Amino acid sequence: MSAPRLAGLAALAGLALAGTVGAVSLTLAPAAVTEALRAGETMSIKEGGYVLGSYLLRAYNEDVILRPNSPEIDGIVLGTPFERLRYEAYLARLEGNPLTAAQATAFARTLDHKVTVRVYSHSPFSVADEDEQWQLAYRTDRVKANPDREKSYLDFFKSATMTVAGRTYTAAPVVDGPYRDNFTLPSGEADFRNLGVVNYTFDLPTMPVSGTFTLAFKDSRGVPYTVSGELSKYR
Repeated sequence: MSAPRLAGLAALAGLALAGTVGAVSLTLAPAAVTEALRAGETMSIKEGGYVLGSYLLRAYNEDVILRPNSPEIDGIVLGTPFERLRYEAYLARLEGNPLTAAQATAFARTLDHKVTVRVYSHSPFSVADEDEQWQLAYRTDRVKANPDREKSYLDFFKSATMTVAGRTYTAAPVVDGPYRDNFTLPSGEADFRNLGVVNYTFDLPTMPVSGTFTLAFKDSRGVPYTVSGELSKYR
């Protein structure tokens, strides 16, 4: 995902919430591919922003305004194959390069039996302070920085788990970032922070399409997050 694709998505709570109904499908039939493609493109045409609906599992921060004791996590999104294709279609149309039907079908096949949780976050430290904090933390947590990416708080995210029907699945973090944005502190002052998206992709060939799921992970400072939902709310 490029930086323009990330722009504006820190304001997760500001996106319209429209309900979704049905059961999650881990493979998309041709009709579902067409529906997801059209739904994503329509959002771009209307220029109303990407509508997450109930795929937004939890929003913690509003826009780029940090409240007192704001958590590091801004929001958590459940990306089923349908939502991920819809999102890709939205981005492609927004960037002026809409997906063809063949491209949408090919992309859908890469999503078979996979659910990706997108965790939107920002650094708890200003850009000016983060390098120092990273070095201090590195002395006690031997994190391995990605040589192809600027080192940041994102390097400290560990694996997440998803429990469905008594079975627990694990996914390693795949990081998109760091990027940089201007946040407003509780004092009203502006402060540049790094931000990014941590993607957890669960390969779930035998996952049921209904029932309760529970997602668990920790942020870069080890603060735990647990979010539960009902699969029948999604498609």
